[in-house]
Amino acid sequence: MTWTLFIEPVDVLIFRDGKPFQAGEDHRARTLFPPTPFTLQGAIRAKVLFSSRVSPSDYAKKAPSAQTLIQQIGDQDSYGQLNLSGPFVSRLNCDGSITRFFPAPADLVRIGDRFGYAVPLKKCLWQKSNFISNAPANLRPLWIPSEKPVSEVHGWLDEEQFNQYLQQKDDLQVTDENELTVREHRFGIALAKDRKTVAEGMLYQMEFLRLMPNIGFLLQVSGIDAFNPSEGFLQLGGEARPAHYKVLPTLLPPLPRPQSPTHRLKIILLTPAWFDGGWQPQNGNWGWFFNTPNVRLVAAAVRRPLLIGGAYVDDQKRQQSLQKPIRSFVPPGSVYFFESDDPLTMPDKPFTQTPPSQGDFGQIGFGCIAVGTWDNP
Repeated sequence: MTWTLFIEPVDVLIFRDGKPFQAGEDHRARTLFPPTPFTLQGAIRAKVLFSSRVSPSDYAKKAPSAQTLIQQIGDQDSYGQLNLSGPFVSRLNCDGSITRFFPAPADLVRIGDRFGYAVPLKKCLWQKSNFISNAPANLRPLWIPSEKPVSEVHGWLDEEQFNQYLQQKDDLQVTDENELTVREHRFGIALAKDRKTVAEGMLYQMEFLRLMPNIGFLLQVSGIDAFNPSEGFLQLGGEARPAHYKVLPTLLPPLPRPQSPTHRLKIILLTPAWFDGGWQPQNGNWGWFFNTPNVRLVAAAVRRPLLIGGAYVDDQKRQQSLQKPIRSFVPPGSVYFFESDDPLTMPDKPFTQTPPSQGDFGQIGFGCIAVGTWDNP
């Protein structure tokens, strides 16, 4: 069963990044926007758990009474049958339709009052040039066909503008983050161990998000039954802030992909991805993702890594608190340029790897992509 879930907060939210934060060690806790798939899968699994008749204790102990639930939503080592796509920042329109927003891709640049596109330098120019590149595997640099000054584009593209981007139009409209959410900063002072007095030197600052009206997070969910009731509340993000959810009656249109095979594709990340070599597979082999092993990475526009992890969890067996490992993810908006001697078609699979002994990252929403074409051989 596949269904669509729209989550709209009713309060400010906080989604911590991967940097450690304790009062006295760092004075500011920063917030990610949008939240990562880790946050949303946790909220959904918690909602399913608390809506079931299984006690959290039995679920944690994997008691016989919890086996059916574990088969659906997994446990500490897996995600069971749960399968997510997203989250995507979205607006619920008055007519009940949904408009998704995607991060501005990294190959999109501003040239004066118009937009332009970075493409891999032509192969013949690259081979004849004396340009020295530190890029691995002789990747070509990205080239912008303009003599005018260019600047990076920050913001979001709605679905209509994103389709215009895939057609390389130069008159796009970019949505600023402040049209979707407002960042609020609040100060606090940590208490001493007696919980009655203020700890000296423990001033800290927390960054919260206040989403604009009708702005929320959209997920496509499969593998489990829809929430019952189909509309209600769940807890989301740090401090378990309340959010209103609604199961939508229609499925979302598929993410953009070329209609026919081509020799050159560009992959645009819409949610974060993890690779064992940092921003790419360690062995440089991309054949696992395509229909042919002969695919070649030509160039990439990769933004600064997104650090995810670092939250403390209770280890009941060792009776102590442990910190989750902090991992570097490729952020959404990053773009990869591929080519092949064979026509390329895209299998319907997430564009991400998973660390050893972890649940499948692609299963919970990492590595969602849109696919376009490029032409500058």
